[in-house]
Amino acid sequence: KATVSVLYWRTMSCPFGYDAPKPNTFSVLGFETERNGEMTNLKRDRSLCNYTDYIQTEALLQLQEGESIMKPEGKGMMHHEELLFIVTHQSIELWFKVLLKDLLKAKELLVDCVEKETRKKVELGQGAWNDLALVGHYLRRATMIFHQASGSFAVLQTMHPADFLEFRDYLVPASGFQSFQFRQIEILLGVDETKRATCNGAHVFDALIPEQKEECEENIKSSKSIKKVLEFILLSVNLPEDFMDIFYAATEELHVLRQKGPAKHTDEHAKAMAKEKMEEIKALIECPLGLPKDDPVQKRESDCLKSALFVTSYRAALPQFAVLSETLDEMIALEEGLLLFRSRHLHNVERVIGRRVGTGGSSGVGYLEKTREYRIFTTLWTLRQIFVRSSILPPFAHFFPDPNSANLFKQMPQAQA
Repeated sequence: KATVSVLYWRTMSCPFGYDAPKPNTFSVLGFETERNGEMTNLKRDRSLCNYTDYIQTEALLQLQEGESIMKPEGKGMMHHEELLFIVTHQSIELWFKVLLKDLLKAKELLVDCVEKETRKKVELGQGAWNDLALVGHYLRRATMIFHQASGSFAVLQTMHPADFLEFRDYLVPASGFQSFQFRQIEILLGVDETKRATCNGAHVFDALIPEQKEECEENIKSSKSIKKVLEFILLSVNLPEDFMDIFYAATEELHVLRQKGPAKHTDEHAKAMAKEKMEEIKALIECPLGLPKDDPVQKRESDCLKSALFVTSYRAALPQFAVLSETLDEMIALEEGLLLFRSRHLHNVERVIGRRVGTGGSSGVGYLEKTREYRIFTTLWTLRQIFVRSSILPPFAHFFPDPNSANLFKQMPQAQA
């Protein structure tokens, strides 16, 4: 009959106010058990933390009343399936809360990388790269949360569309595009506000309550999105002057070999086709947004694309580029998760109500289809279309004979971030 104590002092009072466990008892993290042969009865001190209090179960389970002035008593379940509908959307909003916190942390670490780079005036130091590695961790989890939220629609689809109609009218004019957290996520990532779809000619922020609309507009004006901070990091890459010429030459030769090999074209025809293809690739790199070449926004996008191409091409050459390249991959995976969430939501809506007008007055599926066209990390999507296998490019030493002493990142004014 041994006595084991983890949190308690066995022979004296605990300096933190806990009494020593009674003889013949077992105490771990505040639990006490009495040993009686093979039976162990777990007792719980209710004055300590418990599961119900910690996650506020009782309060949480009282939040499914579905308040609406359209209901006879202002709230309450109008149909058995309404509980599933409310819980599904509540769970998505809870996941959005975690996602937002992780994205804010990722942005904070990215900004810290920029500040360290600016302070050192040479290149990102080891501390900054550690921060960048952590960015990947939070981005991965944010991506998984989008997948988790998308999976919620599979459960929701067990509700028959006709059953949804039994209580749908009570939701008017509530709508999913009134989700304040989702708008915050879009702004934080860097959705292009000039390309947002409108709802009946009005901005989607107009559907928010005034305080939320004001906060969204203020965040757009004053905050740096994750996309903008990433652009600053890419623009700080010290791109070798001859890299693009070498890349174009190697890529053209690759296209010649493809035309002469699998396509079996003549040498002359293969070179002509490769040259035509290279004109398309060069135009895409120099004018990725389709704007005039001297447009400052266009030039910024083009410079980011070239830097991302260099980093991706030599991601295996040195640790700094490996970490940065992985971060780029995590960002495009994150946007893919967002796109899949939008798509799953769209098809769930179409499956349940077809192309009816939304409860908030939007065109429903028509509006959601437009949002699927949004692209945030446009540089990274274009990059997928142009990079080639690294083996056809010269070794990294061609550009930086001694990477350990080379300035891989150039100094830039912090205001540009």
